[in-house]
Amino acid sequence: MKRILLILLFCLSFSLLWAQTNLNGSTGYLVVSSAEITKSTNSPAVTTAYSATFSKEKVAHIPSLLLSFKDTFETSLAVDIAQDTDLLLNAKWRFSQKENTSFALGLLGQISSVSEGNQAALQLYVASTFESSIMERPSKTTILLGYSFQEKMNSNINFALAFQTPFFADTFKDKVAFLLDFGNVSYSATPSFSDADDRGLVNVGLRLLPFELVNSVYLGLEMRALDLFDHKGRALSLGAAISFQPN
Repeated sequence: MKRILLILLFCLSFSLLWAQTNLNGSTGYLVVSSAEITKSTNSPAVTTAYSATFSKEKVAHIPSLLLSFKDTFETSLAVDIAQDTDLLLNAKWRFSQKENTSFALGLLGQISSVSEGNQAALQLYVASTFESSIMERPSKTTILLGYSFQEKMNSNINFALAFQTPFFADTFKDKVAFLLDFGNVSYSATPSFSDADDRGLVNVGLRLLPFELVNSVYLGLEMRALDLFDHKGRALSLGAAISFQPN
C-alpha cells in the first residue's frame, strides 16, 4: 500500500511540469501555513510538490497535490510515508485581503497510520500574513493561532510565528529567501519528524523562489532544517514544487 501511494503521487507530482508550499502541502513556510493562496485567475492553479525528509534513523517521503481557486480558496492532499502512512487533507479560505495584509481560516484533517490504526485528528486555525521588515530587509510575517482535536495531547492550543526575508539579496538578486518558523505545532499532529507535545519547534530553511520554466509553469526548490534544538526530532528536508498557473 505504501509503495503504491508513493509511486502514484511521485509520478503525478512530476507530470505537470509560483508555488510555495509547506510540508503538509498547503501554501506557506516550512511547517506553518500562511494566509496567502497560490496565485490563480479564471482557471484553477495546480501545484504538485515532493519532499524527502531524513535523519540518521529514517527517511520520509511527502508528495502533495494542491488546487487553488480565484486567489481565495485552496485545497490540498499530502501523504506522509515513513514507517506508517498518514493522509493530510487541507482546506484554506482567505476571507480578507486589504493592501499587504491577508487573513485566512484553515482546516487540516489527518488520518494517521492508514490501514493500521486509522487514528484521526483535526486542526483548525486562523492565520494573518503581512509585510514587515527584519534588519531593514523587506519580509513577510505570519501569525497562526489554532486548536487541535486529538486525544492524548498535552496542549490542544496551537501557536506559530513565521518569517520570510531575502537571503543575501545583493548576491542572489532577491531570488533566494530565508525562512524561519517556530511554535508548538508541526505540519501534522503526528509528523514523521518533530514532536511539539512538550516544547516549541524551531525550523529554518532556504527557498529558491519560483521561476517560470515555460509559459504558466513555475518551479521552486527548498532546503529545510527541522526541529533544530532537539536531537530526537531533528531532520533535513529537500523539496521541489511545480505549479501550473493558466493565464
